[in-house]
Amino acid sequence: MRFLDAFGGGAAVLSSSKHARPGFFIFAHTFIQEYIEAGFFKRENLLIDALENSGFSREGGPIGAMIAEQKKCREAAEHILNASKGWQDGDEEARGEVGWAVSEYTSTLRQHMDRLKNLIFPLLEQNLSPEDEHRISEGLNKITFENSLKKDEIDKYTKLIASLEDELSDWK
Repeated sequence: MRFLDAFGGGAAVLSSSKHARPGFFIFAHTFIQEYIEAGFFKRENLLIDALENSGFSREGGPIGAMIAEQKKCREAAEHILNASKGWQDGDEEARGEVGWAVSEYTSTLRQHMDRLKNLIFPLLEQNLSPEDEHRISEGLNKITFENSLKKDEIDKYTKLIASLEDELSDWK
């Protein structure tokens, strides 16, 4: 995921150089909040519900892990934003917290994406009926139209990532 590469790259520069700036991480939080949390995780919850309807427990196993990772990502993202604002206001200790929280966020989301690809999708293929697949498809379409990502909104997120990549290359 291109965003995670740029975001993780920012954390690497943060730990090895004085060139990193808090605005980068505050700006990156916009992508996390608007694209990942409001869009991706919301769509993903349909898949979690489908697995639960197929007999998997929300309390443990693959669903519990997915829910826990979503929560951990949200908490790390909030920490990133708060620590970045503290750093921006002159708190140098917050700088280190930003690096830790970004590392926590990126590693958790990468693990989450891996679990989705290698465990959740295969489980769905094995356990969903054609009716279940149709219901999920309708739900995804409804979410897509509610949060309609028009071309200009897609361009917004593509440009946001490109802006992060540009700033990161200026730091190196």
